[in-house]
Amino acid sequence: MHAQIEILASLQTVDREIKEQTGLKQGLLSEFQTKEKEFQAKKREVEVLAAAYAEKEKLRAEKDRVFQDEGRKATDKRMRMNRIKNVKELQALQREIDQTRESNGDLEEELIKIMQDMDVLKAQIQTKESEMAAMREEWQNKQQELKTQITGIDQSVSEAASRRQSIASQVTGDLISRYELIFSRRGGTAVVEVASGICQGCYMNIPPQLGNEIIRSDKVHLCPSCQRILYIKPVAE
Repeated sequence: MHAQIEILASLQTVDREIKEQTGLKQGLLSEFQTKEKEFQAKKREVEVLAAAYAEKEKLRAEKDRVFQDEGRKATDKRMRMNRIKNVKELQALQREIDQTRESNGDLEEELIKIMQDMDVLKAQIQTKESEMAAMREEWQNKQQELKTQITGIDQSVSEAASRRQSIASQVTGDLISRYELIFSRRGGTAVVEVASGICQGCYMNIPPQLGNEIIRSDKVHLCPSCQRILYIKPVAE
């Protein structure tokens, strides 16, 4: 059993390597997703501004159409004034012309305001598009870097998995199942050494009697405090 537990300790070293490499990969994948979300968010900003610009352009075209129509009406009314001799009709027509001029003045101010808003939106779109282009270039370079790192990690994990299979084949089924359960529950530390009467997993004292049993008996002993598998390295004579 002592030999089996020592093999488990070797297996644990490999499992920790796999766990660490897997954690690094998850971190890189998380960074990958974060960068992708940032790029998509920037893209949506451009789309929102472009949609706002399109709405302003639609409104500008409508206001401009009304402005042109009202302008033609005002011109027609001024031409009619030359043909009207009745004073009352002339006064009524003049009021209409004044109202049209005032209305057109308001329309012209609205058009100017809309065009100013469009200029602001256009500048914002250009800025966001420049930012998005820079982000795209940076992201493309970063993607390649991340893919290279992930490929290296996958290769390391594959090699470690082969070593693990070789080591695990030397351990009995029940013992390795027990080890894997403790490994998953105890943050990647299932087999720990007892040094100077202290468990190196939780750093609690081990009863002297338990220490003697670990040395003398041929069975698995767990730490009373952290429930990890204990072993004691033989002292060299």
